[in-house]
Amino acid sequence: MKSIEVISIVRLAGFALYFFIAAQGAFYHFGFGKALYQIPAEHFIELRKVVDPVVRSKFKVLYLSALAVMLLWVVLTDKSAGFWSYGLILLAFLLLVADMVFILRFSEPVNDLINSNLLNTERGYSNARSEWLKFILIRGYLSLTGFALLVIQLAFKSN
Repeated sequence: MKSIEVISIVRLAGFALYFFIAAQGAFYHFGFGKALYQIPAEHFIELRKVVDPVVRSKFKVLYLSALAVMLLWVVLTDKSAGFWSYGLILLAFLLLVADMVFILRFSEPVNDLINSNLLNTERGYSNARSEWLKFILIRGYLSLTGFALLVIQLAFKSN
């Protein structure tokens, strides 16, 4: 396979994987996040306890695959034309890394708390919901920004 074919496959895979991550951010930002504030906090906790085990392993594979493919995209991209030939891809990759840091430092501890049996008051439920939604929205902004950078890169790429 020629190197041009490899980079094309990497671009397509990276774009698709990033799309699915950004779609989650868009989903929460453009409505579902606000809707989750409208249900009782206890119901939110119940919902998260059911949803988390179903999506956790799938999203882990998605994120790890996206990180690997995006890193490969950064490495394989022709850098001879200067920063603008690869800079937006690099920034999108770094935003994905930042998203992963937020997952590990903030989202996972909140998920662990939600999945535990330690929450037993309305205030505890409400605080956990607020923390979870705060971080999913921040992560959504990171992934949507990264995806927008990829769209711009692909729209204006020189080769």
